[in-house]
Amino acid sequence: MRLRSAIVAVVALAGAVLSSAAQKPFYLHDGDTVVMYGDSITEQRFYTLWVEIYTATRFPKLNVTFFPEGVGGDRVTGGAAGPIDTRIPRDIVAHKPTVVTIMLGMNDGSYQPLTPAIESTYVAGYEHILTTLEQSLPGVRITLLGASPYDEVTRPEMFPGGYNGTLQHFAELNAEMARRHHQSFVDLNAPFVAALKRGAAIDPLATELLLPDRVHPEQTAHWLMAQAILMGWNSPALVSSTAIDAEKAAVTTSENTHISALATTPDGISWTQLDGSLPLPIDFNSTNNHFLTQMTDLVEQLDLQPLTVTGLKPGAYELTIDQTSVGKFTDLELDKGINLALYNTPMRGQAFRVGWNLRDRENTEYVRMHMLVDEMKTGVSHRQAADDLAAFEQTEQTEIHEMAQPKAHSFRLSAVPTQK
Repeated sequence: MRLRSAIVAVVALAGAVLSSAAQKPFYLHDGDTVVMYGDSITEQRFYTLWVEIYTATRFPKLNVTFFPEGVGGDRVTGGAAGPIDTRIPRDIVAHKPTVVTIMLGMNDGSYQPLTPAIESTYVAGYEHILTTLEQSLPGVRITLLGASPYDEVTRPEMFPGGYNGTLQHFAELNAEMARRHHQSFVDLNAPFVAALKRGAAIDPLATELLLPDRVHPEQTAHWLMAQAILMGWNSPALVSSTAIDAEKAAVTTSENTHISALATTPDGISWTQLDGSLPLPIDFNSTNNHFLTQMTDLVEQLDLQPLTVTGLKPGAYELTIDQTSVGKFTDLELDKGINLALYNTPMRGQAFRVGWNLRDRENTEYVRMHMLVDEMKTGVSHRQAADDLAAFEQTEQTEIHEMAQPKAHSFRLSAVPTQK
């Protein structure tokens, strides 16, 4: 797959800027346990998975455990899985989290014009959640999330002012509560709406399908929320950065990577590269993911793996990694820099395997939590089975952490023979 020209032109510059700019520390720490709490949008377990995959692949040395705890229909007062004072101890506190994210609001507005009663119930319930968590988990770091939108971009407003106006007001309330509680706030609504507007200008029908029922984003669209959270958590864009002078057979720049065995070959250059991170497991050949890159700056903000090779003789070159072809590039393209994260590399393949196993672990937690919910409803104990699943999750977590460790790969650039 050829690089998009717009991305080709900025990769080298973006890598240089990222290398020199002061990067704030990533929000998560080694040993953190993160509970991502919410309603049915959280229960879809896609934005939660994307955040978890990013963390595991971008910071493979950190051991961070995630628990997605979303239940459809939930409000600040709880819902089908129990009232809030059942949900908090069972589904949050029991995990002993150091970090909690909360996304509520979609159901709290009752899909009607905002009233003082609705607002006061929302604020009182949210304050109760925050106070309870802070008392039960001293030192817990909480990220309040402005809820994802009710789609009134591709379809008309439900009523004057729109239901998404209610959600935006809830986000403002969340930001104020975060300030009072000295916690963090990330708005998911505004960037999602902005992306929908960009998408609607490109392909209105495809954009409408991102929120097929106006409420629940389809899988790819969850990246719009994950990106907002990750950027709010100071997530670096850079996977690794490598610049090589082929004429001198010298490394001119390397960041978050180690280059060894650099040597010229009869038709090009070869080296061994061990990065400190993995790229995101996103298939850019997918129509949905391609549309995602048109709507957002996800690649530029979260998935840069620039490789720049200068000093090559004019012509075309084939890049192979571990004897597998990645693509063919001209000397001018390599001189500007290519973004390896956009290609089907062994590193991206490894990231996909990490993601698949993280999804399995999230599925295990989903079953475990619902066993406890069923126990609450029926009185039939599933405690032993739930404990066994929790132990299995720990085993999975250890295996995933090991699986995410980057490996050394053999790179080779070989001149493509000119066709006569």
